[in-house]
Amino acid sequence: MKTLFLILYAVFLVACTVNPYQAPDWVSDPEGGVVGSCGFNAKGKYAQEECARTRAREQLAARKGVLVHSESLLKERVHNDIANLSMDKKTYQEVSNIEVQATEKASWYNARTQVFYVWMEDTK
Repeated sequence: MKTLFLILYAVFLVACTVNPYQAPDWVSDPEGGVVGSCGFNAKGKYAQEECARTRAREQLAARKGVLVHSESLLKERVHNDIANLSMDKKTYQEVSNIEVQATEKASWYNARTQVFYVWMEDTK
């Protein structure tokens, strides 16, 4: 009985010390790669993941000399305590005979902050 109690106590201690929201090491140190992230997306989880991948590819492209310029316009209108948000994003790229190929190394979703992270590296 005492052994069972000690085993259950040890399992309890281990379970309490594991943090499911702790970011993987590559989020802060992508080791030569890039990390793209994207918060909540009204179009759903797939759109959020694609947003993070696009941001990571833009960072890789910028490293190779591709000129990337993004403009975002966020409009907020409040009427009778009801907010209406809209956003327009335009991305401009200037490319001259440069090829960017990327490999997705890992991805992680932070359920607490609802942010999706993706780690990508250049394959060339």
